[in-house]
Amino acid sequence: MRNMAPAKPHVVAMPARNLTSSGRDFTVPYRYGMRPYFPPRGTNSSRNLMIRGANGEHHKGLTFPKMLVPSRMPWGSPAQRSSLPIKSNLVDKPSDKDKGNDLKQTDKASILRPNFPSATAKPAKQDRRQQTTAAAPAINETQFDTWENSSLFSSIPASEVDVMGKKRFVASHVVYKTDKKPDEPCSITTSLSYFPEDEPGDQNVTAPPRTPPSNLTVVTVEGCPSFVILDWQKTDNETTSYEVISKTTGPDGEEVSVLATNQTHTAVENLKPERSYEFVVTPKNPLGAGPSSEPVEFNTESADPRVSEYVSGKDAIWTEFPFNSDSYSECNGKQYVKRTWYRKFVGIQLCNSLRYKIYLSDSLTGKFYNIGDQTGHGEDHCQFVDSFLDGRTGSQLMADQLTSRTGYFRAMRQEPVSFGQIGGNSHITYVSWYECGTPIPGKW
Repeated sequence: MRNMAPAKPHVVAMPARNLTSSGRDFTVPYRYGMRPYFPPRGTNSSRNLMIRGANGEHHKGLTFPKMLVPSRMPWGSPAQRSSLPIKSNLVDKPSDKDKGNDLKQTDKASILRPNFPSATAKPAKQDRRQQTTAAAPAINETQFDTWENSSLFSSIPASEVDVMGKKRFVASHVVYKTDKKPDEPCSITTSLSYFPEDEPGDQNVTAPPRTPPSNLTVVTVEGCPSFVILDWQKTDNETTSYEVISKTTGPDGEEVSVLATNQTHTAVENLKPERSYEFVVTPKNPLGAGPSSEPVEFNTESADPRVSEYVSGKDAIWTEFPFNSDSYSECNGKQYVKRTWYRKFVGIQLCNSLRYKIYLSDSLTGKFYNIGDQTGHGEDHCQFVDSFLDGRTGSQLMADQLTSRTGYFRAMRQEPVSFGQIGGNSHITYVSWYECGTPIPGKW
């Protein structure tokens, strides 16, 4: 009889599946003791809303992350440390509209001084010291809520420890903003959008202020050690401005920063990671100063190595220097420069320490140009300020919606830049500001 054993099934060889996600190389070696951070692609928590910034700029549109490759070598060289341990810092307040910036060479010793209008009292604030439990962020949270009635703010952080495993500072006068994602750059402008401006009104000034500000609160964002927002309650109608004093002790002794504002809140910027600070607010008017608030303390959390490399005790690499630049910018603050490793100068103009316009130039005394992007909207230009993140950027228009101009451009990180036409019919976009998570000047 014929062998009736069943026939063997055909075996078809299938190619092995590539388990490495597109655009990421998990064979990249560790950097400074840990693997570089690759944020998820295609996500961005910024909202498509018009948000007034700290210097009048608006936040428009969403950003679209591109491939992220960590920097392989440092950009720039350290500047010399200031010999003065005590510093004074006056900051401008927001304006009512965006301002384009047509820069001219100015006196290098010039100082930006605020011009404060009259202020009036806010509506009475609830007592933050009574909060004891953390609230879950609301799904439909809007930027038009104030921080006091927003579920994004809590007296207890979402995580008790920071990225380095150190316990976050908790006290009755401290409130945390809890919704920032790890791959999202810190933003002073976005945080300030929860603090409404005081409306000017009639004031009865017959003597120096008689009562101190009350309910001084430190509002901080989880994962953002470089700034806090101080908020307090006005207690009389004779105060026209405030002096905000920040103190800390560093390697060079006591460091003091003095801010002036006509509002009952202010951002305190360029704080150092893992440092203890004391804050005091003094009311003032043309007839004198009143009694100061009770001092409050706060300890900043660790620097996030996924954002940029931080070296404790190292001088900042930025030098304040007024330069001649292209006019396309929403920032009109101080200007800083640094030298890059490939003989280009990076120029920065501040909206605030975490939002700025980035330029490039071949010469310190020559013109500083916009940087165009062939494949996105400048998200990877954060490499020029030593940030590993893909940043958030300003109004994201198509190239043919932008004025044609000359500038530098490239397609992705690590590429050398070229020089030529950007905007117009070039298919190369450029933007008016960047948020990269790296504070500038970043006084370390």
